[in-house]
Amino acid sequence: MRYLLELFIILKSGMFSSKYYYEQYPDVRTSKYPAIVHFIGKGWKEGRNPSRYFDTSFYLQSNSDVKNAGINPLVHYIRHGKREGRLPFDGAVTPSAPMGDGVPMPEWIVTEMRNMSSEIYPEMTPSQIKLATYHNYKHPINKKPGEVYRGFLKKCSGTAYTHCFALPWLKRGGADYVALLHVRFAAGLPEGKVLVILTEPGDSPWLERLPSGVDVIDVSKELKRMTETEMVQVLARLLLQLDIQTLHIINSRLVWEVVKNYGNAVRNKTKIFASVFCDDYDRYGEPVGYARTYLPVCYRLLTNVFCDNSSFPALLRKTYGYPEELFRVLHSPIASVSFAERKAPSKKVLWAGRLDRQKRPDILLKIVEKLPDVQFDVYGEPLLESPKNVISQLKKQKNVDMKGSFNGVEALGFEDYALFLYTSQWDGIPTMVIAAALAGIPVVASAVGGVGEVISGDRGYPVADYENSDKYVEAVRMILSDRKTAEAKAGKALEYVMTVHTEDRFGGELLNTPGYVAPSQKQPSGER
Repeated sequence: MRYLLELFIILKSGMFSSKYYYEQYPDVRTSKYPAIVHFIGKGWKEGRNPSRYFDTSFYLQSNSDVKNAGINPLVHYIRHGKREGRLPFDGAVTPSAPMGDGVPMPEWIVTEMRNMSSEIYPEMTPSQIKLATYHNYKHPINKKPGEVYRGFLKKCSGTAYTHCFALPWLKRGGADYVALLHVRFAAGLPEGKVLVILTEPGDSPWLERLPSGVDVIDVSKELKRMTETEMVQVLARLLLQLDIQTLHIINSRLVWEVVKNYGNAVRNKTKIFASVFCDDYDRYGEPVGYARTYLPVCYRLLTNVFCDNSSFPALLRKTYGYPEELFRVLHSPIASVSFAERKAPSKKVLWAGRLDRQKRPDILLKIVEKLPDVQFDVYGEPLLESPKNVISQLKKQKNVDMKGSFNGVEALGFEDYALFLYTSQWDGIPTMVIAAALAGIPVVASAVGGVGEVISGDRGYPVADYENSDKYVEAVRMILSDRKTAEAKAGKALEYVMTVHTEDRFGGELLNTPGYVAPSQKQPSGER
């Protein structure tokens, strides 16, 4: 087992040259064992070298602890010695030939490393010991990253941007709506110049909502041509080469990977912000999501993390011990939307959202079945994880009208309904709930995440036990039987969102976030 482990370690390192070994030790050619097996078995004990870039005798003489332990010196160097700064050969001696079966490192690369080490990055100094780690050099034959990078640059109308937003896509959804609010704000600033990077495969029907003059790079169209590692490197190069003042990540996994791997370089000239809204949960009930995957390793690189509610950052601080100043609560408004006046009392219930596992259409189905005398209009379509059997059952209910997709909250006729029903299992503060409150309609909603910050007991009908369909049914019947109380609560919810969730407050909070807007852009401007 030890021989196999050493074989794997040495092969993976690339620090053994069979060609060199056979040339230096002709007697091994007649051995029944391959060169590397001979070296592992007895070669190193006889003082034989695995390549020109590792001197077995020198390493053992220089490191008595390794010699006394009786272990393979090359394996020790690979696993421990290199990290500890031990020399693989006499640094005063310049090896006369390249290591391995490759060609020498071109002199122009060595010169460039030397120049960069003196001007930019001292650790790139091309010492003989460091050059020993470059076992082979081959001219690049993979042109795809360069071609893709050049294509991305052509999408840019310039090289300087005040803001760059990294998004997965622009679909019909709450997080996408918040992303549009940010883009519109940045584009409306004096001399604002915005780049949007879309990183996940999928359509983006809301691209048409972007302000004119915003540049868009759709990374997803190139993912089939490259590995994810290559794309992360290309994006890192793009962010480093462009002059970007503010980078804002909103649910883009690829750009989170860029920050994870290259964040120190990016933040040298760019302020990095991120938005997180709530945990997702896997099928086992465990919290997952970008806040769990990336914040623990990236938070020191970020200027601030935006949340649309105060509950989630409090949970993250309690769990991970993050500093309080890392987070900023940013209340999302419903921009430039007006709703019609409420009509005569109705007995219809409105449900709207993604027909995905998060929004719990299975609970909606139970509620519908328990209220056969109430009409439910259901707007939405499946986008992520959809329970197809539940959706199929909803379509069969006589008191359900499946309305299909809708193009934003302004497309919903809140005025036609007695109440808005929201059954999500996890959330921040969803735009659907804010919109319903702004429309002045009574709301029954699961009290998860930040929902309770809008729909409190005096502003609506929060359901703490979100799994209990009977609690929703009870709230619906209360509204239908006591319209006066329900409308009074709806009025208080409207007053709350008109005070807290406004465009002016949203813009003011962004302007007052250090580093998000350049000082020159805080001057009075035209329409935003």
